[in-house]
Amino acid sequence: MQRPLFLALAALVLATGCDSSPSKSGAPGPAGQAPTASPSASEVPSIMIAPTPGRPATFASADGAALSGELFVSSEPNAPAVILIHRLSGDRSELAPLRERLVIAPKRFTVLSFDLRGQGASKPPEKAKLGDTKDLSKDVEAAIAHVTEATKPRGIVLVGTSLGAALASQVAFAASNVTALGLVSPGEGISGHPLYRPYSEVRNLPTFIAGAKDDTVSKAPVDALEKMAMNGTVKRYDGSRHSALFLAEEHPELWAAPATWRLGVFAEVPKERKSLYLAPGKEPKKPRTTPEKPRGPG
Repeated sequence: MQRPLFLALAALVLATGCDSSPSKSGAPGPAGQAPTASPSASEVPSIMIAPTPGRPATFASADGAALSGELFVSSEPNAPAVILIHRLSGDRSELAPLRERLVIAPKRFTVLSFDLRGQGASKPPEKAKLGDTKDLSKDVEAAIAHVTEATKPRGIVLVGTSLGAALASQVAFAASNVTALGLVSPGEGISGHPLYRPYSEVRNLPTFIAGAKDDTVSKAPVDALEKMAMNGTVKRYDGSRHSALFLAEEHPELWAAPATWRLGVFAEVPKERKSLYLAPGKEPKKPRTTPEKPRGPG
């Protein structure tokens, strides 16, 4: 992570996490007053909480991609999990600032940060064509299976940026334990991966949507997703930078927005997986009514 971004993130955590009220250290107060109580864990500024330690994570996709990442397991049993999905031609390091916020949160999450096939430390299947991206959704499916088996989380949020946003939408319908989505700088049709059609099936899931106002790739998708989402939170930022990595260089507050939003979505009960998609021109037809034949006398 670049040093200016780290400093901005640290300052933001301090600004939002530190309490300016009188100390609750438990030391004796003025004469005649009882000592104040020690702070609870939820009151301790997150910057003071030791981060969840990470451990190497290696797993394989259904078609044989050797995937590599890092798993941060919460000390809370069955803690909700967040899976971070990077952009095309990126790697897991670009979402490290968000990962760092999550693993030091007072209510900790399990976090899986991994590289898609052919990026970072992950390898494509042996017979895959160079640069082939059509099966990237299988990597996300494998990540869901890995974190589910390893920690049995009570819910999973998929957070993707750029192409990663489309991949998150594509796999969410089939994964019944996905409870929410975070879509940062989403794009329709990046490397042939659709966004609108798969998202329409899960538009009842809580969804965080963010992008730059003048980003030519994401402006229209952000507008469209805002209209589609039944439970959406939308953030638009000045400028034209695309993907979380570059958008956050101008707006480091981006990292705080999805982290704060995510603290609340885990109270949601997983939504029933019943497709909400209606193809254009395929709206439900009204039942035909046959006019009654006139009855004869009698």
